[in-house]
Order: sequence, then structure tokens, then C-alpha cells
Amino acid sequence: MMKVFICPECGWIRTVSRRKEVECYKCDCKEMIPSKLSFVEYSQMSDQQRQDYADSWMFIHNKVKA
Repeated sequence: MMKVFICPECGWIRTVSRRKEVECYKCDCKEMIPSKLSFVEYSQMSDQQRQDYADSWMFIHNKVKA
């Protein structure tokens, strides 16, 4: 089963399978957070929708993109 994770430091989104601990390759954050998006939802999004989701997630969680 594919899972969608988001980095709490930079907002980068990554999909993985069979992993519980995921690191961010963009900013080297050691612990990405599982997203509430399913893989099907994520795969049906355009690049702009994915960026908008990440930006919204960062805003809701009071994070500033680096």
C-alpha cells in the first residue's frame, strides 16, 4: 500500500510503500509526517494542486517554508 508523507520543515510531499519512518530528501528532515491524503487522491492531483495542498498544510500548521 502506498502512503503519502509531508515534510513539516519544507512541505515536500513524498510517496512511499512499506515504510513507517520517512526522511525528507529535500531538506534532510529526519521525520516526515503521514498526510491525510490517500495515494489515489494524491495521484489524481495536478502538480499545482499538490503545491497548493503543501502550502495550505504549512499555513495551517504555522510553518514558514525555507
